[in-house]
Amino acid sequence: MQRILIGGLALTLSLGMTGVSVADESVLTEPLQQSSLHSALAQRSLMLDVTHAGNALVAVGERGFVLRSEDGGQSWQQVDTPVSVTLTRVVFPTPEQGWAVGHAGVVLHTGDGGRSWKLQLEGRQASQLVVEAAQKRFELEPNALNEKRASSARSLLEDGPDKPFLDVHFFDDAHGIVVGAYGLAFATDNGGNSWHPIDQRLENPGAMHLYGIQQIDDKLFIVGEQGLLLRSSDQGATFETLTSPATGTLFGLVPTGQHGLLAFGLRGKSYFSNDAGDSWQPVANPSPITITAGTLLSDGSTLLVDESGRLLTSKDPKHGFTAITLPEPSYLTGLIELGAGKLVLSSARGVSRINLDELNRSATREQ
Repeated sequence: MQRILIGGLALTLSLGMTGVSVADESVLTEPLQQSSLHSALAQRSLMLDVTHAGNALVAVGERGFVLRSEDGGQSWQQVDTPVSVTLTRVVFPTPEQGWAVGHAGVVLHTGDGGRSWKLQLEGRQASQLVVEAAQKRFELEPNALNEKRASSARSLLEDGPDKPFLDVHFFDDAHGIVVGAYGLAFATDNGGNSWHPIDQRLENPGAMHLYGIQQIDDKLFIVGEQGLLLRSSDQGATFETLTSPATGTLFGLVPTGQHGLLAFGLRGKSYFSNDAGDSWQPVANPSPITITAGTLLSDGSTLLVDESGRLLTSKDPKHGFTAITLPEPSYLTGLIELGAGKLVLSSARGVSRINLDELNRSATREQ
């Protein structure tokens, strides 16, 4: 089941760190050197993503917290990680092989279904890779543009490891892409044993933040700041810039039951396309509340959530959504479907299970 999550809250937290000077780099590097604290409060802490790992569930969030459940989210166990930075995304292309990304340019890998994690990449290494690639391009083609890129890369390195990764996608257990703030984008073709920058593939001269990366059918999309919308038809080898329907930030995309896709983002804006992003039409939403996550359910309906804790459901997204408010609303950051109307949500209050069918029945009675 495909699902898409946001980086908005994660990025807000991350960018609060960018004012740290080089003299204060220990503030940034210390969490990279400290394992996550084992805490009874982890299950109620800010969690930014949740996904399937085979028959298990894995959620990630602040302070390097990783939670794992083997009973459909009824109970959770904390798993140790080698860092204490906020983790923003987690994916499992296979039941055993998974990757999580987060603050300070962190990429973590698990080969046992999320039971243990190892650090594959961090911000200092990522910045050095960007510098080396930019310098090599300038040496091969010594023009003004490449000189500017090399200078920007050196500044990135001098800033220290303060740039977060905000999303990750793996096509299989070997080939993957991570994206993040200030246009950061890296790829691997060997399961994360090595990474290389791919920002030169993206038309993003303003180094806009890249919030989401999502595969829908045979297309790969990247969305970001100021409505940035990119598409690849060759698994990320090349990207083209699409004419975006948005001027504000887009946080993600989700497939719809009409063989289309829906882009969503800031202030409740969403846009429907039935031609793989070549054209778009706005979707009515009377509430200007930022949409934070979405998924295509097994019954063919599309489900979105917003930062006020509402669920937005629709069988035909281009004609709008019906809103359902949770009994205990919270800033929702992600969701996955368990089947039979059951969902697991990640939020500012941790992870929780809900029964969508029961909520729908309750909403009908209230009407």
